[in-house]
Amino acid sequence: YLMSNPRRVLSRAQILDHVWEYDFAGDARVLETYVSYLRRKLDKFGPSLIVTVRGVGYALREPKG
Repeated sequence: YLMSNPRRVLSRAQILDHVWEYDFAGDARVLETYVSYLRRKLDKFGPSLIVTVRGVGYALREPKG
């Protein structure tokens, strides 16, 4: 979902609703855990692409170059 919306800040609720495709009533830390997994995998190849927007959600930064 982040890749479909580069440079756009997506709220945690938007991401959870889209990824799980229903009204996710679970713990929001699930999202933080999976974002952490993605960061670990992506950061091996260059600068961090996932940006945390405090109090809002996440955005995907486009790679430079």
